Amino acid sequence: MKPGDCDIVADLVKALTNPTRLMILCALSSGQELRVSDIVAKTRTRQANISFQLGLLRSKGILTARREEVNVYYGIADHRVLEALELLLAVAKANYLKPASSMPKDCRR
Repeated sequence: MKPGDCDIVADLVKALTNPTRLMILCALSSGQELRVSDIVAKTRTRQANISFQLGLLRSKGILTARREEVNVYYGIADHRVLEALELLLAVAKANYLKPASSMPKDCRR
């Protein structure tokens, strides 16, 4: 990664650091497009919050939206985002179980 790419990656990662947005991505991870009401039911989150988070994910190019009559269907724009989240989960699980003493000194709190 080049130094100039850091801001681009940071912007994308910021969009993925919200638990509600992650739940939305999990709800859409099957590859099937879902309506807002479907996402609300799967995440058990208020519609206003889901709609706001969907807008943010769309603005970052993470989600697509397709209108069909009165319904808007949302889907994952690039499934590599899900692959990246799976990789982050694997890293988190591997490192979460390690004692802090095994981490580099500059990473300890």
